[in-house]
Amino acid sequence: MPEVASWAELARGEQGQGLLALLRRFGPDVALSELGLPAAEVWAGQSLLNRQPDAPEQALDSLPFESFCRGLIAPLLGLSGHLQQKFFAQAFPELNREQRLKVVETGLNKDLGLPIGEKISWLTGERFGSRRPWTEERLLQLLALTYFQSVAELRKRMLETGGIGPLAASLGPAQGEPLATRVVTCCLLDPPPPTHPAWSDLLRRCSALERFVFVSRLAGKLDLVWSGRAEGLARLVAAHYGVEADALQSALALEDLTQLVERLERDGPDGLKAVMLRPLAPFRPALAQSLEGSPKFPCWVDCKYDGIRILLHKELDSLGHLRLAAYTRRRNDWSEMVEGLEDLLRSLAPYSLILDGELHGRVLDMEGVARPATVYEVHECLRGELRIPLRYVAFDLLYLNGQDLTGQPFQQRRQQLQFLIQSRLHKPGLPLELAQGSQVSGMEELNRLYQQYRRQGHEGCMVKDLQAAYPLAARSPAWLKRKPTESVDLVLDAAYWAESSRDGQRMFDSYSLVARSKDGWREVGTVGGVDARTTAQLVAEIWRAGLLTGVERLRDSNRGRAAGVELRRHLVVTIAYEDILWDGASGEVSLRSPRILQLRSGEMPLEESTPWEDLQRRALRSRLS
Repeated sequence: MPEVASWAELARGEQGQGLLALLRRFGPDVALSELGLPAAEVWAGQSLLNRQPDAPEQALDSLPFESFCRGLIAPLLGLSGHLQQKFFAQAFPELNREQRLKVVETGLNKDLGLPIGEKISWLTGERFGSRRPWTEERLLQLLALTYFQSVAELRKRMLETGGIGPLAASLGPAQGEPLATRVVTCCLLDPPPPTHPAWSDLLRRCSALERFVFVSRLAGKLDLVWSGRAEGLARLVAAHYGVEADALQSALALEDLTQLVERLERDGPDGLKAVMLRPLAPFRPALAQSLEGSPKFPCWVDCKYDGIRILLHKELDSLGHLRLAAYTRRRNDWSEMVEGLEDLLRSLAPYSLILDGELHGRVLDMEGVARPATVYEVHECLRGELRIPLRYVAFDLLYLNGQDLTGQPFQQRRQQLQFLIQSRLHKPGLPLELAQGSQVSGMEELNRLYQQYRRQGHEGCMVKDLQAAYPLAARSPAWLKRKPTESVDLVLDAAYWAESSRDGQRMFDSYSLVARSKDGWREVGTVGGVDARTTAQLVAEIWRAGLLTGVERLRDSNRGRAAGVELRRHLVVTIAYEDILWDGASGEVSLRSPRILQLRSGEMPLEESTPWEDLQRRALRSRLS
């Protein structure tokens, strides 16, 4: 990577004073209107001074943004060489896992003019994601104002190019002086108002690659191959600060890596000791492994609901004012999306608590029979597109009146949870229920409960170790899940067109499935025969998330060559199958008779989808059985 570029010589006749000195002396308005300093640098410099009043004059000196994108971001982009050539008129070498790791290690250790916390933000999106990503509509309006084009025309071009990032890359070459990476970073950390001239200054001075990276990060769609390698990144950070990798990994369950880096920068290794579970601080919840064989008895069997995992946080301040949060598995706060949370939490006696549970609902089918709502239907309800009664089912109590309960045995936590819910005197707001569950002493009882939950229309059951602590951020044998069929969670990376319907509309009728592996993504089959409702849901998600890349894909089918379009990897689907086939000569794995059971609809991160190596193990086990 090139060395840091100096941006101190912006004096414009003020006797060699640098940008920050001029801002301290004259302020941003005079710097823009009278001194004529670049709007992006003025906004970034003032933002930096607001956060760090004593920032040194060289604080904005940093690697040119083009060099930063070429050296660190481009090698990690999940784009084929064909797409890179199309978007940027250049293609970057394809790297294996070890080479990507080396790129990240070099970027962390080299002086780029960025604090390490800001480097981590670029790699993970954590700090930039602390605010909600920009909607495509908002970004289209910004691009329309900058390039004097209509939103309608830009929207049409976006569909043709395959997304908001490719659209931004197509809007012409860079104009004006190169940008410094720290300037762009400060504008992402503290975005200017919509009409501020810094936006047009930034966008026009970006090259195609820079503009793709900048706009994709604003939209929360900068798809880095590295984004699924959090464990490796944590190891690099631990080595950088000389702390135990296990200690940092444990702390990652409770805080983002960027927050931990700030602690380490400020307090050294002792800063990790201050990381603890507390209300209103999001953390990664426990995850379950698949049940294979017989568990340890006695054990607890919970109903497995088909809903959205939500962790409810409550805390009263010294004046009795309620503070609350509703965190998803990905640590996004959805409290404003779920009606009735405030009344629900006020009705619970403790002054502080954290509940783990599921937001789910029931719907009536055409014959008047009630069934559990699917995850997708719950998402539709939260978006206001469907009206169904929702309820919160609690299955664990993690924090109560200032005490962390995660180290206690599950049996003890369950008893306290049951007492908490039963002692609720009045029941306003979102309905609250205790998850169905019972202690079982053998496989016969477990099977009977499992079948009961299945008859009720639920996914299956959870099997929990009665004496186990709560396994923060881990897939632990203390939590096991049982579903009715062999299933895997895979990612869609292409959609193939169906025949035109009578009204002329074309929908997709099949999709390519890929699984993540240590060396990238590997195709494992094509799923077809998708029913009309699921097809409508998939198409809606593809358009909503802007997943079409515009790149044509072809595959052999019974009817000849089927045409389709490549998708940006984003959608995770649960797939049932009859068998996994293993080709010993090529080493490839494929699914026999796959079918879509469930659309995860953004609920599951790509890095939690089923790895290819797991499919390989299942295929080998199937051959030996």
